[in-house]
Amino acid sequence: MTENNHIKPELEDFEVETIYENRMHERLAFTFKIRGDEFKGHYHNDEILWLNPHPKQMIGEDKVDKIESTIHSFMKHYGNSKKAEDIQIKPVFEDTAHERQQFSLYVQGEEFKGFVHNGEIQWFHPQPHQKLEEDLVQELETEIHEKVEQTEQDKR
Repeated sequence: MTENNHIKPELEDFEVETIYENRMHERLAFTFKIRGDEFKGHYHNDEILWLNPHPKQMIGEDKVDKIESTIHSFMKHYGNSKKAEDIQIKPVFEDTAHERQQFSLYVQGEEFKGFVHNGEIQWFHPQPHQKLEEDLVQELETEIHEKVEQTEQDKR
C-alpha cells in the first residue's frame, strides 16, 4: 500500500502488513517516511505502538498528534480500524405504527445495518455477533443508541 493523496500528504511510502497472522498476538505493522526518515510501529486495538525511533525524538512532540491522527485515518481508510465509521441514522416508516430508526455503519471495512425500535437494536445480515468480538459489538450498540438519542434531540 502506498500513500493515498486524499488523506494526508506528509507521510511518504506508507505500508501496512499483518504480522503474527491467525495467532493470539496478531496485529498490523506499519512503516512510513517523513523527509527521508523511516518510522515503524504496530497498530493493535486502535492503538499505535511505536518502534524506535519514536517520531517525537526526530520530528518533535508537537507533530506526533498530527502523525498519529494521519495513521488512524489510513487505518480507517484501509478497513483496519475496529471503531465504527460513518454511522448513519435515518427515520423509516415515518408517521406509521412501524416508525423506527434505520442505521448503517462500517467496521473493519464491512458494512452493517439494522433498525432501532423501542430501544432495541435489530441487526440485518451480516450479524456483527458472527464476525466481531462481543465487547466490540456492545461498544457499537452503545454508539448507535447515543447517535439515535442525539438525532431525536436534534429533531426537537
